[in-house]
Amino acid sequence: MINKKGSSAVFLCVIAASIMSISLAFVYASHSQTVDSYVRGAASLGGDSVISEFDDYVLREYGLFLLQGNDSSLSAKFRNYLSYSLDVLNDAEIAECSVSAGRYNVSGLEDIQTQINTYMKTVGIADKLGDQDRKSNEMDSHTLRHGPTIVSLPSRQIPEQNLITKAENAISNIKDPEQIIKRSADKYLINEYIMGIFNNDSEARSEEHFFRNEVEYILSGKHSDEANVKKTDLALKAIRFPTNLAHIYSDPEKVEAIAAAAEIITPGLLGTVTQAGIASVWAAAESVNDVRLLHAGCKVPVVKDGASWALDLDGLLNKDTDKLFKPEVNKGRLYDDYLRILLFIEDDNVKTARILDLIQINMRKNHDSAFLIEECCTGISIETEINDRSHRFDKTYQQPTY
Repeated sequence: MINKKGSSAVFLCVIAASIMSISLAFVYASHSQTVDSYVRGAASLGGDSVISEFDDYVLREYGLFLLQGNDSSLSAKFRNYLSYSLDVLNDAEIAECSVSAGRYNVSGLEDIQTQINTYMKTVGIADKLGDQDRKSNEMDSHTLRHGPTIVSLPSRQIPEQNLITKAENAISNIKDPEQIIKRSADKYLINEYIMGIFNNDSEARSEEHFFRNEVEYILSGKHSDEANVKKTDLALKAIRFPTNLAHIYSDPEKVEAIAAAAEIITPGLLGTVTQAGIASVWAAAESVNDVRLLHAGCKVPVVKDGASWALDLDGLLNKDTDKLFKPEVNKGRLYDDYLRILLFIEDDNVKTARILDLIQINMRKNHDSAFLIEECCTGISIETEINDRSHRFDKTYQQPTY
């Protein structure tokens, strides 16, 4: 009996020890899972805390989320946030903690374009497509001469393209400007974002901005208001010339007037050549006058008729083309509409890079003299190793919807 009792006791002790071992294993496993879950949550919260330090001025002024900082400074911020959250744990050991913004650097431009489109589709659509807060541009012209700002402009990495050549090639396809502008929804929204936020020669959006002619800068990329307007005007003339020339040849009265003038200048066989020359000069002079009309706040139709034609042939032959001629009727499209046409034919990456140029220029003027777009990002990649477990995830900005 004594032996049997001893055997039973030993057997029960073995069972009890097994149960205790299993229970302890479950306890440690639960503890490990709880710690791991807490660590993941703390790391995610730390990432959210880092990207919450976006520039509030850029968000309010331009509707964009931009986080400034290099990998080293962002990693230090993240480590501080993570360490603070893990202080309550005695067994959370941080072996690695790094943040990289390279994947989301704004130089890629795609994230900025996505943010602009999302902004315009949500909070910006009512303001930027409306007519409120529009006023004539009375600002002074400026020239950017600050070397460090110029050499750090994002658009310096984008090959320059000839806007005038684009205008000449594109005009042959322009029949209905409304359909042309709306052909691509994303392109349309980016263009309206530009028109709604930045100054142009006819409208001032913000007198705190450095350039008077910001839309013209986006189109031309020069460092002075005067040069940007001149280059934009050349593109506008390139748009106007083919349609003006086509109108001349479609109007019997103008064709007859050209033939009569050519006969006086070069009678005989050379008259045909002279007619072509007179028609081209007349169309070019009308194009110059069209641009003057647009800057004066008048309307110019894409395709003209007799009533909307301004310059007569007598005035052209007498070289009386230095003043502004107004047609019988004021109909057609305003300066803003022609800027939209030019924006539509401009490359999206060029436009986006020059938007970032203007943000940097205006930020350095008004808010932070050391601000650099190249140090900004739209998200971060995080890698941590805590308690021999690796955690990798990304944090990006999500535009709010209202």
